Amino acid sequence: MSKLQLLGIGVLASGAALGFATGSPVGLAFTSVCLIVGLVMVVASEARGTRPKRENSQPPDSHGLQTQVLVAIKEIHARPQRGGKFQEIGDPNQPDLEFDVFLKCWLVNETDVPLGIQSLQLELKSSDGSTRVAERISGDLENWRLGKLQEEWEVWDVHLRAALESVSELDTAQPLQCGLAREGWLHFRLRNVTPSEFKSGPMQISVKDSLSHTHVGTASGARHLPGRIWPVLPKAAPAASSSPEVATG
Repeated sequence: MSKLQLLGIGVLASGAALGFATGSPVGLAFTSVCLIVGLVMVVASEARGTRPKRENSQPPDSHGLQTQVLVAIKEIHARPQRGGKFQEIGDPNQPDLEFDVFLKCWLVNETDVPLGIQSLQLELKSSDGSTRVAERISGDLENWRLGKLQEEWEVWDVHLRAALESVSELDTAQPLQCGLAREGWLHFRLRNVTPSEFKSGPMQISVKDSLSHTHVGTASGARHLPGRIWPVLPKAAPAASSSPEVATG
């Protein structure tokens, strides 16, 4: 019982005793005042006791923040190889291939604070239930090109022409700002996976932010195997020329 509550009960008891002892109008008026004051003190003490306690008046820090980043995979291209050379696929269950995998990814930070990208991981589940983790290869996309078909009009006729486009790497150095989408390519290498597993196995990319929260994007679209991304090799002759050529095989 609080001190305020004890004092209020004391005032109530004193007023009742004084009013009973005197019996005069003045005593009764004083008793009424004591009763009112005592009741107010008791009620105030009860109200104070029901007020919730504030355990911590400091605002929560960013480490307790629940972050949200949307992750989408827009394109997937793979280049099968063996021994570092392009390999045509003759058997969908061929086990001795490795794949250079190129993903076009799209990220949006839906958290109110900027978030850095701590790590990226590509996973593929094989037919035996095990998970294959791909090796991340960064900083080499300037050596690759994406092949696309472009339309060329001549009066009433249209012709398709093969064109090569550069692939820009996803920027993982700068923080993701709230509400601003970011798009770019990522290069991985998968081993111990068959072509059929690559085409149909569950695939996902995990993005770990700077607050150690992980966000996952699942591959749901077509997986191009072989894909339309080819390495760019410098021309050997003439020696003075620095224009690249595309190695398709």
